[in-house]
Parts: sequence; C-alpha cells; structure tokens
Amino acid sequence: MKILLVSSSFYPELSPRSFRATELAKEFYTQGHEVTVITKHTDGINNLLALYPFEIKMWKRHRLPSVPKYNRKPFVLFSRVLSRLLMLFIEYPGIEEMLRVKKMLKNESKYDLMISFAVPYTTHWGVARTEKHPIAKTWVADCGDPYMFSRLDSFRKPFYFKFFEVNFCKKCNYISVPFNQMRHQFYPQFISKIKVIPQGFSFKEIKICPEPPKNNKPVFIFAGSIIPGKRDLASLLDFLSTVKKEFQFIVYTNQNEWYKRYQE
Repeated sequence: MKILLVSSSFYPELSPRSFRATELAKEFYTQGHEVTVITKHTDGINNLLALYPFEIKMWKRHRLPSVPKYNRKPFVLFSRVLSRLLMLFIEYPGIEEMLRVKKMLKNESKYDLMISFAVPYTTHWGVARTEKHPIAKTWVADCGDPYMFSRLDSFRKPFYFKFFEVNFCKKCNYISVPFNQMRHQFYPQFISKIKVIPQGFSFKEIKICPEPPKNNKPVFIFAGSIIPGKRDLASLLDFLSTVKKEFQFIVYTNQNEWYKRYQE
C-alpha cells in the first residue's frame, strides 16, 4: 500500500506520540509498504532513515513568537499566566500546526491509507481543513489523551473547540486509540468509528547490559508530571511509607514540593 503518516512528533523526539508514529512508520516499511511521513522539521533523523529509508517531508520550524520566560518575580507569574491563557483560549502555539499541516497536504493525493496523530489535536484539524479530499482512500485519526472530554486538566476546553473536534471526527473514516477503554472519551455519535491500534515497540533495538547489576534492595524509578488527585503516585507512595523493608525510590521531576512529604 501507499501510506502517509502525518505527525507533529517524530524521531528523534522523546515523547509518547513520537514513539507511536515512528514505530508505525518502521513497521509499515518493514512489511513492504511505501511509506511517506510528514512532520515538523527535526534534526538527527538521518540515523533512522539509514535503516528505514522511507520518504520524509518536513514543514519549517515555528514562526510564531514564544512567550518570554523570566527568572524574577512577578514576571515569572506573568509569563506562566500568559502562556496558560493563550494555550487555553486559542491553542497557542500549537494552532500553527493546523496551518502547517494544511499547507503540506495541499499537493498530496492517491494514498491508500493516511494516519494523522494527536497530540496536538491541531494536526487532525489541519487534515480536516485540507480542501482537496480525499487525500487517501482511508483516513485514520489516531488519538492519545482525549481533547474536549479531558479530565486531567484544571480547566475544560472552551466550547468553540467542539467545532474542530466534531469536524475531524465526521471527515475521518476511523478513530484509532491505543486501548479499548478509551471509547467512552469521545462523542457518542462517533464511537462506531473507533478502532484499537495497540502501542507498538520493538525490544530488538534496545541494548540491555549482558550482566545487569544486582541490587541488594528493591529500586523504583519514576519520571513524569503529577496532577494531584487525578494523576499522581499518592496511593503507591502511601503504601510504601508503611513498608518496613529497605528500598530506594528515584524520581525525576520539577515538582519537588509535591514529594517533600514522602522524602523522609
């Protein structure tokens, strides 16, 4: 088949959505399909193309100015509030991806399959706004965390973004999710379109130490952001705090305050 993948995140970026798109591109190529990837400009991709020489087309780096970051109060608070408001009300700066994707797809056609990847959801919005349809016989919109029905954020998305989400859900042939339990996080009228593409990962390319070091105590490690009460480690850490045996728990974080109660 002739397959087109459209993703804002791709190798060598380290993110769940980058892994998702990259692993699918590698697998489709390995199966003998003709693969084209459209993504934003990225350095270091030649290492991947040496092993998987599929076609890649990149849009230019962001042109929209970023919100300046300050090291002194109260400018730090001002910068954070401004960034938050711009992202909340106009999906800034991710909204630029919608325009980039639409432009990149202008001359694309005659594909058997196209898969676009969120997050950001503006990638789907850009595909949906492309004037020339269909670019492919089948369009699959791959979704990670939900958009309008997200429960992880402190604020709900403004109502007017519903138009963009409903628009791409109407136009795509299928909506893919990594596991079946995510079905209820979309509008009911589109549940029949939902298919599961499990998360792919090849362990053959992971180099493991032939003789891993042996620990004399259990060692845990965690890296990620905490959303108190919604996505955190409280239940696990509360339990471990009652364990009398010796163990080590390593955390990579910029949310030091949240962990202080457990540190001792």
